[in-house]
Amino acid sequence: MTYIPKENKHEVLKLKNLIEKLSWGIEYSDFLSPFAIKYAVEVLLKNQNHILHRCWGGYEGSERNILAIFSSDFEEYAENLTYPIQTILIEAKNNLSHRQILGSLIGNGLKRDKIGDILVKENSALVFVKDEIATYIVTNIDKIGKEKVKCSIVENGQIDIKWFINNSSKRIVYTVASLRVDSVISHGFGISREEAADLIRQMKVAVNWVYIDKPSYTVKEGDLLSVRHHGRLKIEKVLSTTKKGRISIEVLRFS
Repeated sequence: MTYIPKENKHEVLKLKNLIEKLSWGIEYSDFLSPFAIKYAVEVLLKNQNHILHRCWGGYEGSERNILAIFSSDFEEYAENLTYPIQTILIEAKNNLSHRQILGSLIGNGLKRDKIGDILVKENSALVFVKDEIATYIVTNIDKIGKEKVKCSIVENGQIDIKWFINNSSKRIVYTVASLRVDSVISHGFGISREEAADLIRQMKVAVNWVYIDKPSYTVKEGDLLSVRHHGRLKIEKVLSTTKKGRISIEVLRFS
């Protein structure tokens, strides 16, 4: 895992500095992409036997997480770490979108690495943020685009996160000639096989957060495919093979 995409280089550099900074106690990163978390665990911390780690993004299954690193002296506290995360509930009269919310937060001067996952359902959203910016958002953000909104901090147990999560994916079933990654992406996003292959060669496709460059790469059940500017596909099940030899698969599509 040596290739680092341009957009991930800054967070990887910050991680290196954080690891070098740790001598004793606990250090928390900002919110990290799945790639950065994977890179930290498999590369940066691989031979650092005296440093332990955990990660959390505010709820089970979060995509963007904060990495906690700590010396082995603190192992007994590992399951009770207090992550610097607050949950913001945004409510509006009309439907909201992930793009609108993130754009408004960035437009108000907030940095992307202070913002975790954004879960949107109809006219409300949950935004997981570093606690250092939570009060600013509640006090200063009253519009998302042109839509008036109300922002409030919610505590664990005050809101049903599953209600938001269930809105974020669409289950689809289709057949492919093979489990080549270009074929799965082409059918999953409704783009041409050639366009899918070009995205892969340009290192814009990751399988389980590792970027690949070969269109012939074979995927399997359980793999998560991330395609820049399109979204993600998770291969839930390889169902059966048709009489014509095509493979039927069940996929979750996140956009």
